Amino acid sequence: MVQIRRSRELEERRGASPTPMTVEELLARFPEVPRDLQDEPVLAEYVKAFGPLLRVAEKPSPCVGSGGDAPHVFYIRLVNDLAIYGIGLAKRDRTLARLQATLGQYRQQPATYACTLVPRRAPDAPRVGCR
Repeated sequence: MVQIRRSRELEERRGASPTPMTVEELLARFPEVPRDLQDEPVLAEYVKAFGPLLRVAEKPSPCVGSGGDAPHVFYIRLVNDLAIYGIGLAKRDRTLARLQATLGQYRQQPATYACTLVPRRAPDAPRVGCR
């Protein structure tokens, strides 16, 4: 049996909060997520499924580019669609459909889904970001 462990750094960033993330916490943490989605059942389900990853997600700076560490990838894969809708570059129904599709992928492999989000890197590879 394979066991996936979070690094100590991710555990510390996640905080000591054992409570599930709420939609209100998501909206407070990421102001780029539009509030008109607040009462959508799919958003509540999304936050319930991805709360631990959303708690460590971090918006990447421009110098990170398309790579980044796990917190950056979690943001890009889990928050970016919501932010794009928030600035008016995507339609509401399409955004909600993308959230539903991501939930569908998660349900196929819930125990290892987070691992599929982050590309593998060599152990000695330098961290991505500004220098």
